Amino acid sequence: MFQAKPITRALAFAFGGLACAGVTVPALAQAPAPQTLERVEITGSNIKRIEGETATPVQVMTRDEIAKTGATTTEELLRTISAFDPGAVTVASNNAGANTGGLSTASLRGLGSQRTLVLINGRRIAPYGTVGDSASIDVNSIPLVAIERVEVLTQGASAIYGSDAIAGVVNFILRREYEGLGLNAEYGAAQGGGSNTILNATYGFGNLAKDKFNVSLLANYQKQEAIYGADRGYASSAINEATNNDTTSGNTFPGNIAIPGVGSRNPLAGNCSVNTPTMVTSPFFGPNVCRFNTAPLVTLLPEQETWSIFAGGRYAISSNWEAFAEASYVHRDIFTQIQPVPLSDQFTLPPSNPLYNVFPYNITNPSSNVFLLNPSSPYYPGSYIASRGGDPTVPVLVRYRAWENGQRQTRDIAEQPRFTLGVTGTGGGWDLNAAYLYMKSTLTESTEGGFPQLTKMLPLLNSGFVNPFGFSNPLVQQQILGTNFNGETYKNETSLQSLTLVGSRSLMDLSGGPMGLALGGEWRKEGYNAQPSQLLIQGDVSGYGGNQAAVDVTRNVYALYGELSLPLLKTLEVNAAVRWDDYENVGSHWSPQVSARWNPVQNLLIRGAWSQGFRAPSLSDLYANQTQGVTLNGVSDPARCPTTNSSTDCATQFPILSGGNPNLEPETSNNYTIGFVFQPTNRISFGATAWWINIKDSILAGGVPAPIILATDASLAQFSSLVTRGPVQPAFPTIPGPITEINQLNINQGSTDVAGYDFDFKLTSEATEYGRWTFAFNGTYTYKYDITLPDGSVDKAAGTFSGNIGNGAGGPVPRWKQYVSLGWQLGPWNAVLNNKYQSQYDDVPGTFDDPSDPTFQVRKVAAYSVWSLQGSYTGLKAWTFTLGMRDIFDKTPPYTNAGGQFFFQSGYDVSYVNPLGRFLYGRVSYTFM
Repeated sequence: MFQAKPITRALAFAFGGLACAGVTVPALAQAPAPQTLERVEITGSNIKRIEGETATPVQVMTRDEIAKTGATTTEELLRTISAFDPGAVTVASNNAGANTGGLSTASLRGLGSQRTLVLINGRRIAPYGTVGDSASIDVNSIPLVAIERVEVLTQGASAIYGSDAIAGVVNFILRREYEGLGLNAEYGAAQGGGSNTILNATYGFGNLAKDKFNVSLLANYQKQEAIYGADRGYASSAINEATNNDTTSGNTFPGNIAIPGVGSRNPLAGNCSVNTPTMVTSPFFGPNVCRFNTAPLVTLLPEQETWSIFAGGRYAISSNWEAFAEASYVHRDIFTQIQPVPLSDQFTLPPSNPLYNVFPYNITNPSSNVFLLNPSSPYYPGSYIASRGGDPTVPVLVRYRAWENGQRQTRDIAEQPRFTLGVTGTGGGWDLNAAYLYMKSTLTESTEGGFPQLTKMLPLLNSGFVNPFGFSNPLVQQQILGTNFNGETYKNETSLQSLTLVGSRSLMDLSGGPMGLALGGEWRKEGYNAQPSQLLIQGDVSGYGGNQAAVDVTRNVYALYGELSLPLLKTLEVNAAVRWDDYENVGSHWSPQVSARWNPVQNLLIRGAWSQGFRAPSLSDLYANQTQGVTLNGVSDPARCPTTNSSTDCATQFPILSGGNPNLEPETSNNYTIGFVFQPTNRISFGATAWWINIKDSILAGGVPAPIILATDASLAQFSSLVTRGPVQPAFPTIPGPITEINQLNINQGSTDVAGYDFDFKLTSEATEYGRWTFAFNGTYTYKYDITLPDGSVDKAAGTFSGNIGNGAGGPVPRWKQYVSLGWQLGPWNAVLNNKYQSQYDDVPGTFDDPSDPTFQVRKVAAYSVWSLQGSYTGLKAWTFTLGMRDIFDKTPPYTNAGGQFFFQSGYDVSYVNPLGRFLYGRVSYTFM
């Protein structure tokens, strides 16, 4: 008969592919020794229990296991768990050119950060508050040293934790009840930049049992140096001729000119790099056009500096009641640098800009950042234009890169205070917990160079005194630098307040044990306040993709929930839960959940669960300002490019409209899991789980990505309602007019169906004179990721790179991911060898591929495998010494065309590759109790 091992701490054991390296093997065969049993609350349930195996799978990583991964940030830690998919995540690297403020998110099943609920000590965290995102949590704001353990529930938990827990829950349990002093120093470096320094101290005093109180304090400092594209050979070029991919830019320095009736040309095409080392000629454009290679200048990993303070206190009011308080403050400083801004007629001016509809900016429709070079300018290349068959008496448009303004530099300051106050205890047979939470996240971005003010820069360009083909004279250079806007561009703030009350108790004895009941309620107030500067409101700061508008919205959320555990037999327990959520101005919904656990024979546990979910659109999904911007480099208009071969239609950037949509509908979901865990001995454990998730009315933040819309003539026809064009041009009467706007507002895209299997295995050897060995493995196979698009077509994203997955960020959906760990311990010596592996997947077409061509073949992005090694010594009292190496073989990441098309970095996928490469680190820890 199954007898679960009692536990005295709030943790649950891993199961069915949810076990990470080193997770404790659940005791399915051993009866416990007699002892006092403490009922504890486990992630995935509000009912306190005396055992850790629940009907829903929960993965646990302890502090010791976290240290053995070699991770230095929480983002890196989550990459070691196969259930976290690389698709639909935002990582710190994404900050380059994307206004993410260094945000790093968690995405279970590749369903996006908005569907993965992140908690600290079982309570919510205020979203980071980036431009247009009031839902995503920055996991890197939680320092690893503060984490006691991580609990991951991959079953949808809408009935327990909230309607937004569709994909699952990540619960970070922080250290508490610490007594003594702990000091830790760590330094690591990679070849070619990216050094990392970590210093922290932990101090605790007071014993709750003896002194009736405990106070714990933790201070942490971390400094990460930057890495740029030029530092990594695989990321230094935006051209890959072998894959027909070119994401260079036609906005250049020296500038290209558009000769009427002739096309785009460059007077210095024979020596494109005479003034700018990143200028190149491309095999896709011929020798007469210069292209700007953005890749070497892009930040691969931003410079980051973080310091944080965490404090917690507990006070025993009586033998049954305890008061607790938590307070923390996190300060992050992120510096990012990318290529100089492009300025040309290819970039629209918003109607709010004072230059809108003013000559010469209104010679395009709509008005744009026109740089018109007149014959009266001393830099007008009349003889060159004549030699190319053009008319040397008419003005020409210049496609210009503001090199003399300098590279774009931004600094993001994030500040996150958080405070919790509550009581917990027993009364009248109930275990009760009540708490108040307040948290605010403020993100302020400032420019420090390279962002010219359009109302100053564009008139200067059109004065004729600026040299488009080389460096201007010193006086003009001084004027150019004087157009730069340096200062605060926006301040975004998210806020969260909540009151929660939950109680649980035993009702009556059934055949399998006591029936448990939990009831709870919650009030939450969410706020999103985005305040751009006045210049950004009018769209006068170049490089921000248009204008922004102020947004200041709040809403109240109310919830009631209940849960019932029914141990019908000694071997069978059924659980049922239901939650009612009501979102102000959106609506309400009931979310039920049913689960069961059964051990038909000793050492075998079978479990399954079904739940429904409901995710209301976030405040930013609904109300984020609608702004005009541009796509990334390298997209082409398949309806025009083959005919015009023009830089305005080929491998270029197009205007987009992005932002909130107040007409969005909520998402609803169904989530199923079924699986088993088998433990033939107390040293071997194996588990497997099958899971299915169906989401209806999926919210796609950012709409359908431009590279998907513009992939082929067929896809363009599918999404024709999202593309606005100008009139047909007389020179090309048989093809549509040029694209004037692509609609990328948030949309309900249809349904999303995701399914797969999780596996885990763990083996622990007997202790011998040669040491004890531990082998752990967890893997996830995703066999289905189908997205029904707005036109009714289905994107089968499993095993591909898709721009439609998750929250609109796009990314790969590899069919197989695994993490393997081999550990060894002998006395004070410890060592662990880790491997992360991701299978190959289908790449996106190159920018000059034609998928409709019968000879076209989809290329594969190669599998990626990284090995790491760490050793430690604890033979000196109170001291621990650790040395480690991540990415032992300095693995070059596999090439993907998506680099440059879906994110600013070229050549590799930022969502799952750490550009540090081989990274050596050392750590010294001292603990005094």
